[in-house]
Amino acid sequence: MSDIRRSRGEVLLDFICDDVDQRLNPENEECWHCGGEGETYDCIDGCCEDAESGCPDCARPCLECKLHAGRRAKAIREEVIKANDVDLAVAWLKQVGRWHDGITEDQIRAQLAGAVTAPPSR
Repeated sequence: MSDIRRSRGEVLLDFICDDVDQRLNPENEECWHCGGEGETYDCIDGCCEDAESGCPDCARPCLECKLHAGRRAKAIREEVIKANDVDLAVAWLKQVGRWHDGITEDQIRAQLAGAVTAPPSR
């Protein structure tokens, strides 16, 4: 059941996130490198506690998951800019932890307008 107190921007942001997730991973598959665990293990047989399943000392964040997270964040940001919607931008700023009460709608409009006219990033 959805929460009625959610703002229009939050609902739109959820739709954009779902769309980006579908576009980046249409088959909804787990990470090929870590199997969706988010960690990989470089254990050496005979030197680690449990080289078969991985030990905490050899755990490393999965690089493929980090790459996917970066691509996802960039795609969501680009969609928010493309939409040129203040409510959506506020919801996105809150989601990424960059929102504060001192930001005005005029500042958001100006930033969106500047981002729309800027050349695409590589």
